[in-house]
Amino acid sequence: MIENTSQWVSADIRIADQHREIAIDFAMAIGGLAIVEKDEVFQVSYPLDNETQLILDELKSFILDLDHSASISQDVVDWENWNKNWQAYFKPTPITDHLIILPEWEAPEHFTHATKTRIRPAMAFGTGTHETTQLCLEILDELIQGGERVLDVGTGSGILGITALLKGAAEVDGLENDPFTEENIQDNLKLNGIESGFNIQISENPELNAPYDIIVANIIRARLFPILPDYFNSVRKSGKVIVSGLLLVEDQETRELLALSPWEVVKTFTKNEWIAYLCEAK
Repeated sequence: MIENTSQWVSADIRIADQHREIAIDFAMAIGGLAIVEKDEVFQVSYPLDNETQLILDELKSFILDLDHSASISQDVVDWENWNKNWQAYFKPTPITDHLIILPEWEAPEHFTHATKTRIRPAMAFGTGTHETTQLCLEILDELIQGGERVLDVGTGSGILGITALLKGAAEVDGLENDPFTEENIQDNLKLNGIESGFNIQISENPELNAPYDIIVANIIRARLFPILPDYFNSVRKSGKVIVSGLLLVEDQETRELLALSPWEVVKTFTKNEWIAYLCEAK
């Protein structure tokens, strides 16, 4: 599906470090389908259509309000050239001593990790390079003991659910509302030799097969907060919930939301400006 969109607009944004994570959060919230972080800039990409310039104008206004000295430039690129650039950026990503994320062109036999999750990079999706994905993977690496039923809310590339299955989970329900995701998920399932156990729903109103042993939701705040209460009663008693995709500056309001849930925060994990919460259902 993603390859059917032949052209994309990539915006290179240079902004002061203290505003960078909030800028990235906003760029994704208004429809960005990939973020590549470089030394001095970050690049966000949007599919080229009739709405793209309006989105870019909104992004530029937000960026300059944050930092008057910031700059934003844009360029139209075709899928082939973007994908080549992405391949140069995406490298093997060790998560723990036992778990590594590999791009599809890397030979798994060259790595000694017990779990090797292989990913085909695509414009819209997780590859394990972002801090929040890494936090979720670290927690899953400890949580999965074998036989669990997992709900992956906002599954994206399927990286979290696929890793759970590779580590021994019995079943994963992967929920998404973006139809661009399905082809990439299917590609990644094949790359990892998974023929069953991963159930994909592309829907705004998914049907849940609760209760689950583990729920993981790695979604930016703007998208997470409105939907998280829908899953409050979907995990079994003493089941675990991983909530991430959130900035450290959003900690207080996230805790206020979680206080309304039947979950208790038992531990938090941080990486740079990002935070993940491990909760237990009461």
